[in-house]
Amino acid sequence: MVERSAVVRRLMAWVVELVPSCAESGIDEETSLTQFAGFDSIAIVQLLARAEDEFGVDLADEDQTIQSAASVSSLAESIVRLVGCPR
Repeated sequence: MVERSAVVRRLMAWVVELVPSCAESGIDEETSLTQFAGFDSIAIVQLLARAEDEFGVDLADEDQTIQSAASVSSLAESIVRLVGCPR
């Protein structure tokens, strides 16, 4: 079982890596990723791919994958839910 706080920390670190111009202090887990300057659809896809690899989930099968990536918080919730589900 993966802890939500660990997922949030990992996702936040990746967001900062994907948008080097942002400072970690400029984003929190409720910040809209779709509205965040410099975080475009390519960055969302890269974030989802990293999450799939790291947490062993398949986000591509989710009907609302992009919507679940609206914020770090909502994406973390989706990952925690998927990790808890048997494959």
